[in-house]
Amino acid sequence: MKYIIDALKYLKSNLLLLPALAVAILAFAPVIDYSAAQHILDTLDAGKVTSQFVAWFKLFTPFNSENWLTIVLSIVSYIALVLDVAYIHSMVDKHIRFGSKSFRSIMSSFTINFIYGLIAMVILFAAVLILALLMALIMSAFALAAPYVFIVGIILCLALIVLFMFIAAHFFLWLPCAEITGFKMSEALFSSYAQARTVRWRNFVAIGLPLAFALMLTALFGLALGSAAGTFAGSIFYGCAYMIIVVASYMAYADVEGIEREDLKKY
Repeated sequence: MKYIIDALKYLKSNLLLLPALAVAILAFAPVIDYSAAQHILDTLDAGKVTSQFVAWFKLFTPFNSENWLTIVLSIVSYIALVLDVAYIHSMVDKHIRFGSKSFRSIMSSFTINFIYGLIAMVILFAAVLILALLMALIMSAFALAAPYVFIVGIILCLALIVLFMFIAAHFFLWLPCAEITGFKMSEALFSSYAQARTVRWRNFVAIGLPLAFALMLTALFGLALGSAAGTFAGSIFYGCAYMIIVVASYMAYADVEGIEREDLKKY
């Protein structure tokens, strides 16, 4: 919880990140395909879980491929999220290390942060696709079995998600390390991995807890009020989770490196 609390305190102190939060909320609205979830819920109402691989894969993939418009909007959304992470990292970096909190202060590092963020986003998205593929295979296969066996499939998918987040926790400091040290991305990868091993469980919580809350609250709104409410709620909750996780990565790096935080000083 430490890095989540630190991130929330920082977000409260820096209102210049509100535009980034707004972008994140808007960006998450188009990428989730709620029609896939509705299709699976409809089969549950009929008394049998669907075994369609495509339905499960679309459910687990954070990319809406329902039609050409949703595909374009999903691509634009991910570009916006990369721009967003570049803005957030540039702002937080300058504020934490130098005490500078202004729109002008971020321009010197925005371009390189965008490049780093784009590389990280591509790698993360590829990893999520592999995870979605594995979970879709499991769920479509176990849907053919008895109900109590299907529960085993759900447990296996949850275990895969936990494993994925645990691995991600080891690379949680990658972007802050590359941006602050100036290392090449490959050098920063190895350096951040070595640093993160000492705080991997804190990193795991910083990633997993916001996402878990976002998923549960989105599901509750969607089940109670319908897909439109689920879309609206999901964009807000996932946008907030995104902000917390990105800022928490800097809090974690500052903690591990023992960086003297200029943003906390009173002049």
